[in-house]
Amino acid sequence: MSAYAKSVTPDTSAVPGDPRTAKSRVLETGAAMVQDFTPVKQICAHLNAFHIYAEDPTRCVEANHYCTHLTEDTRQCLIYDSPKTNARLIGIEYMVSPRVFATLPADERRLWHTHEFEVKSGMLIMPAPTGVPTAAWEAAETAEMEDIAPIYGKTYHFWQVDRGDPVPMGPPQLMGSFTSAESVDVARPGGGLKALLGDRDERFGVDHGRKAKKREGIGAVEKHPGRSCPRDLWPSNLQASKQLQPRYPMEHLFRSALRHSSASAIARLALNGAGVFCACTLVWEHLVTVQLSEGPSMYPTFSPRGDYLLISRIHRNGHGIGVGDVVRFNHPTFLGVHGAKRVLGMPGDFVCRDQPFSMEVGKEPDMIQVPEGHVFLAGDNLPWSRDSRNYGPVPMGLINGKIVARVWPPSKMEWVRNTMQPAQLDV
Repeated sequence: MSAYAKSVTPDTSAVPGDPRTAKSRVLETGAAMVQDFTPVKQICAHLNAFHIYAEDPTRCVEANHYCTHLTEDTRQCLIYDSPKTNARLIGIEYMVSPRVFATLPADERRLWHTHEFEVKSGMLIMPAPTGVPTAAWEAAETAEMEDIAPIYGKTYHFWQVDRGDPVPMGPPQLMGSFTSAESVDVARPGGGLKALLGDRDERFGVDHGRKAKKREGIGAVEKHPGRSCPRDLWPSNLQASKQLQPRYPMEHLFRSALRHSSASAIARLALNGAGVFCACTLVWEHLVTVQLSEGPSMYPTFSPRGDYLLISRIHRNGHGIGVGDVVRFNHPTFLGVHGAKRVLGMPGDFVCRDQPFSMEVGKEPDMIQVPEGHVFLAGDNLPWSRDSRNYGPVPMGLINGKIVARVWPPSKMEWVRNTMQPAQLDV
């Protein structure tokens, strides 16, 4: 038995590098709000199974597939070692329908594996999302497994986490699937499926034996179609071709939910959805938000061409604001417009009443005292800033957030720091 035969519980503690800092997490969160992740957002299915090494069938590793449907006949999957936040990307898998597989050269077909045993043994699962009725999800999963059983996969792993590699090392490894109980015994001598899947089943709250019984109705799959007939004759019946095309798992989910769910279950789903929406709204309106800032008034702190800024909504109405902080506020003279300026004076502070759009600071003999409940705001680029020099101190009730970081573009991601201190005057 290979020293690597036992699959391991995902553990990223051996990955080199310092832990991510709070600053990195905040900046990444802000960047994620404004970047476009269209290809990744097309992922529509999470599958869990085990892969074996083509060159060493005594070794196997757990694989979490996150799959996209390119067409009705072609899928592509990112493979992670776990479904957790810190999961490691260990490989990729491509899946094709039998009619596409039949067009491949004989030498190429040897690199592809089947899924029939994985499906019928209960090894291949679709982990259920929270809040979906069990009966509805199992019906959707079984229907999806019926579509997956005949398709073929080509898999390469780059990161051999089962042997403890801290980073991807060596050439990519061609992987295969378990095709029989005997192949499972090679990796788990004397233990079989129970030894292989026991820990996985417990973590996901599933029973592979129960799933196998539910899938007994899935028919036999023709192995390696096209090898006994010319490619241009496979398949000759268009209707048969349509039956072989995999469908989207969400389609099964919605159909099964309507057929199997009670009115109360559907109501719970609706309430869960409303809860998620309310939670997102709560975060966006009361904790943090991201907004584009354009214009020259805050140059060089912010680019005139536009920066995306992370704004703390906790500081609305001036809570916790001090001299030197940069705030977002509702413009007092332009309805519906937000401004971004630096606080130069808090309630009770004395500030110089400089001329609007002037580069001169503190040259005017007149000083004003900032009224209670107000702040004096100014842009960092004084000649190009319309601020409190024009419209006077701004009510703190118009402040709707404190700008804490620039999150885009990536090359300029940084915290917005307060480097100012009010002057101390001897009187």
